[in-house]
Formats: sequence, C-alpha cells, structure tokens
Amino acid sequence: MLSGGVRERVNEALQDAVRKLGVQGEIPDLELGRAKVPSHGDYASSAGLKLSRVLRQDPKTIAARIAETIEVAEGAATAEADNGYVNFRLTGDWLRGLVSRIAPGYGARDIGRGERLQVEFGSVNPTGPLHIGHGRGVTLGDSICRLLEFTGHSVQREYYVNSDNTQTRRFGASVYARLHGLDPPEGGYTGDYVKELAEMARHDMPGIEDLPQDEAEPKLRMYAIDKMVERIKATVARVNVRYDEWYYENRLWESGLPQVAIDRLRVSGHLKERDGALWFGDPGDDEEDRVVIRANGQPTYFASDLGYLLSRFEQRRYHRVVEVWAADHHGYVPRMKSVAAALGFEPHSLVIILHQMVNLKEGKMSKRAGRFVTLDELVDRVGSDAVRYFYLLRSPDTTIEFDLELAVTQGNENPVYYAQYAHARLSNVEVTASQRHPRLPDHADVSLLVHPWELDVARQLAFWPDVVEDSTALLEPHRIPYYVHDLATAVHRFYHAGNAESEHRVVVDDAALTRARLELCRAARHTLKTALDLMGVSAPERM
Repeated sequence: MLSGGVRERVNEALQDAVRKLGVQGEIPDLELGRAKVPSHGDYASSAGLKLSRVLRQDPKTIAARIAETIEVAEGAATAEADNGYVNFRLTGDWLRGLVSRIAPGYGARDIGRGERLQVEFGSVNPTGPLHIGHGRGVTLGDSICRLLEFTGHSVQREYYVNSDNTQTRRFGASVYARLHGLDPPEGGYTGDYVKELAEMARHDMPGIEDLPQDEAEPKLRMYAIDKMVERIKATVARVNVRYDEWYYENRLWESGLPQVAIDRLRVSGHLKERDGALWFGDPGDDEEDRVVIRANGQPTYFASDLGYLLSRFEQRRYHRVVEVWAADHHGYVPRMKSVAAALGFEPHSLVIILHQMVNLKEGKMSKRAGRFVTLDELVDRVGSDAVRYFYLLRSPDTTIEFDLELAVTQGNENPVYYAQYAHARLSNVEVTASQRHPRLPDHADVSLLVHPWELDVARQLAFWPDVVEDSTALLEPHRIPYYVHDLATAVHRFYHAGNAESEHRVVVDDAALTRARLELCRAARHTLKTALDLMGVSAPERM
C-alpha cells in the first residue's frame, strides 16, 4: 500500500515552489485539482491567478516561474505554465513504477487514526417491510461505513429501532384490531402483513386476545416490532448490509437518559412550559420551539432523541456520530444541531446526511396504506449488485429514477455490467497467460509498458487514492462509481487495442511483455475490486 496519492506529492511541491517565490505567511488556496481538459495534463492549479495580488506580479509570470522551478517528488509529474495556470502531467516512468507497487488494499490510508465513530442509518419505523426509498438510505450508510473503515476509523453501525412513538403505537393498535377481526384505526396500517402478524401473535401468545386493549397493545406492539426487525435484518442482508447494534428506543427510557437530558436542559434555561407542555427552544436562534413533553404527560420522539444523544456522546463516548436520514426530515436538522449544542456537544460532531427519494414507475410507497414496492421485490427483480450500484450512482441530494430495464441489461450501457465485465476480463487474462506461458518471469519489466492505452490505465490507478480521500472527507461514496466507470473505460480500451491488433494483446509470444502487461492487469484488478467492495458490489471473475 502507498501512504498517499500523487496529488499530495504535487501539492507539496507546489507549496515549496511558492515559498521559493518569497510568499510568506498563509498561502491561499491554489485550487489544485484534476485538469478539466485532458490536453492540459492530469492536474491543474490556478496558482498564478491566486498569487498575483500577493506578489503584485502578472499571473502568467508567476505561473511560468513556478513551472520552471518546481520539482515533484520521485519525478512523478512535469509542470508547464498556461495563462496563469500551472498544469501537471504525470510522467510515464512514475506511472510504470506505480503499477509495480500496487497490491490488494491499494488506496487505504489511516485518515481516521482510530477515531471512534458511529454511523446510524436506515432507522425507519419497524412498522412494515423496507421499501425502495429506505433501501437508498441503507446502502448509502453502509458504503459510508465501508469507506470509513478503509481509512482507519473505528466504526460502529447502528439501527435505531423506534418502539414507543405515535406510529408504532398505531402499528400495535392495528395488530390488535386485526386480531379481533376489525379494521385498523384511522391512520393505522392495513397491509396484509398486519393480518399475518396478528395470526402469528395468536399462535405465539396464548390468551392475548382475551386481554383488554390497554394491556394487549403494548405486548402486541413489541411482538410485532420484533418480528418486523427480523424481516428487516433478512432484507438488508440481501444487499450486503450488516449492523453491529439494533438499539431499541425503550432502552433509553429504561436507563433514564431522556430524563437526564431534560433535567440538564431545564437547568441551562433551554426548556419552557407553555399550555401545559414542555418545550425546547434556544434563545440564540430563530428555530421554532419543539415539544418535548406533551400536555398529557406523554413524551414526544424528540424527548427520546435527547436521551439518544447522551447515549452516544456521553455513555458510549463516540467522537463523531453520522446519521443518514431521508430528505423529508430536513426541517429537523437545525433543531437536532441546536439541542446537541445545548447539551454541551460540539455541533460539528453530529453529522446529518440527507438523501432524496427513489422513484419507480409502478407502486406508491406508503406502509400505512399497504401499497409500496419493497426492497426485497427490487432485489428479486434486478439483483443486489444492481440495486447497490444504481443507488450509489447519484449524489444523495438528487432524486433517483430507478431504471429497471437498464439494470438487467447485459450490455455496456448498464454501468454495473460495464464495471463487472472489466473485472472479469482482467481475471480472464490470467488464465489465458498461464495456458500460453506455464512459466513467466517472477519480476515484471514495467518499462515495456509504453502504449498510450497502457499508460491511461496506470493514470486512472494513480487517481484512486485521491478519490478515496475526497469520498471519505466529504462522506460522499457516490464518487466511487464515477471513478469505477473511468477505470473500467480505460481497461476496456486497453483490452480492445489487443482485439484490433494481436500484438497489443495482454498475452503474446514474448513472455517478458506478457508479464509486464499482466502486472498492469493485476494492478487494475486489485483497484477495481477494492472500489467495488467499498460499494458493496461483487467483482466476478467470469461473466
């Protein structure tokens, strides 16, 4: 594994060159990033433009001076000035050396340094099966966990099981009604699974139908919730998602944590009584006050959330908590940040990621009405790999239009097939090589890799640590499928060069050349598999 990406080396060289120009104090952001136009190289910086005011010189002159004097470590890149910009082009020798150093796990870095971090995701009310919208939050949260683990964070994955709120009480009342052959109450749950749960309860809880509703409902509610949690566990396992903890809301009240939080907020002046209810409000912001305890003495779900913050930050001592929510909860974000600060926690230690909806042409998504497309049905239709890949293809703030027909297409227009086929091709050449050359050189002479399509694969490999770093820092795993597509494109181009002219195939009569091209294939295969693993998508060796 390599300690860092080539962008880091270029940036260090750029900073040194700027210092040599006489810039003292804080250096402004020189906007080093991937070049937008391939003819400009691999990386570009607006250093000349950014420093013109500091040095009181023409941007073109500054850029030219930097390009003349800069020295990137290991000769990784050359520099040239272009209208106030400094463009960097990775060198062939460095790219060839990189190929020989790549091994499984390439791109992993100890960014987190063991930071204890919790990711809570997918925590929908356990009042019905997961639908396709829930699936997006589940897979997004899981890929965030995979990224954080890959970069040196100590990650705990948690599903918060709502067990004592308005919706779950309606769920319990719906099961009670079905147990007695009645229709669910207004706002209750009407799906066939509710009838099924009622019959299961009749069998597993003898005498439950003889109890009055106020005694039977809490028992039926917890029974039904436990059964739904079992189903949710089975569903998320189908899309390669696991949790370390299924944390029930009622544990908070049994431990007294919500009351501890309420008492603390009362002392700090953040709680007020109005109309017989207890309200939270921060005098320092314009957010609307939110009820903590209703006038009838019943706590709201917000009261549970207060205790949940204490559970994670104080009791279990996580340095940071990342929560993945559906976008319809966006109005709740400022209030959660505000109450975290009021309880004495750094607001930035609570990170909330919102994701938009998922649309299909058929079905509505309402558990209460019983009409929705379940995540299980989607997996049955297109498979786990397509589900995960398509969910991650878009930024969380973008609505997904899930194309069922495309997801099952076996062709290059299907991004899942395109990526997996690239991996299968890279695996297949190993078999072909072993048949043609029973004994190949132990050492690969990578200097034999000279063609543009070979170096283009190596160039994509050089970008991978940057993608890992940026995806982790921004908690944006959707950057990975973009990278996978770019790498797969380079791999397919490399492969097609051999189809066009046999001398450019991976496996040729020349054993040394075959070995060099195999080294490139192995480096690409290791990297592609790692990227797909972070997405939770399989990397087949044959297709």
